[in-house]
Amino acid sequence: MYLYVKSAILVLAFTTCYAYAHEQSVPRQLKSENDLIISWEPLSTDARANQVDISDEQGHPVAGLNVLGLVPDALRVSIYDVSAHTPVIAVAAVYESKQGNRQVRPTASLLLFNFNGQLLSAFAFEPSHAIARLAVDDKSNIWTLTEFADTNVDPSTVPMVVEYTAEGRIARELLTRNMFPFHASDLREDPEIGAAAMGYDAGVVWFWLPGSTDFVSITTSNGKIAMVKTQLPKKAGRNAVPLSIAREPSGNLVAQVGENDEQGKRVIAHYTWSPATAWLQFKPTKCEGNRLIGIGDKGQIYHSYQGDHTEVCIFRSRD
Repeated sequence: MYLYVKSAILVLAFTTCYAYAHEQSVPRQLKSENDLIISWEPLSTDARANQVDISDEQGHPVAGLNVLGLVPDALRVSIYDVSAHTPVIAVAAVYESKQGNRQVRPTASLLLFNFNGQLLSAFAFEPSHAIARLAVDDKSNIWTLTEFADTNVDPSTVPMVVEYTAEGRIARELLTRNMFPFHASDLREDPEIGAAAMGYDAGVVWFWLPGSTDFVSITTSNGKIAMVKTQLPKKAGRNAVPLSIAREPSGNLVAQVGENDEQGKRVIAHYTWSPATAWLQFKPTKCEGNRLIGIGDKGQIYHSYQGDHTEVCIFRSRD
């Protein structure tokens, strides 16, 4: 059970730890991609509610998904990641049975929906292909970052990245877990090193791994791979903990990190990274103090709470 639900619990912990001073907690995960705002419950037991909600950047509802209600025998569902690229919404989920985990092993699944909220297909995976992160490309193929190598399985035989067609067939398996020693057995994430990130933009799938700081980009047309270690922003006496990582179309990374200031107080800082410059600090002006949730055509996307509702702030580098 632990291996299956670990990521969902960690995601919830990260979200809660990232509460602003005026918030008690942020129970739902958020990301921005393809001019959409996606939110989801990392762990849910309510079969009557939507676990996933999608809106446009103006807050208008686009789609809602009831993931748990699809499986009447499921007690709860953990959602690891969601990605949406018209016409497909992909959900990485793990179901736990009402019979208990000793009777029925939790099932790692990939669920594909349309934007009307209708389930198109569902696939169950063996443990070595359980999904930690995913991204849908512009051909409706689903790229996944695997969660772990199952017990007594050689990491050199387990792919780190698996590409699936919209029909659920394996299109490609790329890299192997032994190529990432820090994450060979399982994807290591915690509040001290941050969480993994993955996305797709303009023909490139990318992922970033915490701790090892491996940054990998894959050209979807030919499978060409580029790998580099970004390290982390370094300032004397400051320990940077990544809170959010996103990739710009240029290939540069944007990082929102927690670090200590000169008085030892924990503050939020923002950096960009490129191979030429490494990490450079910047301030997102009007969006400062808000949560980085992705990159859009108009710029960096930040999320904020305004009273009892949420708003999106867009920061352009020229702002």
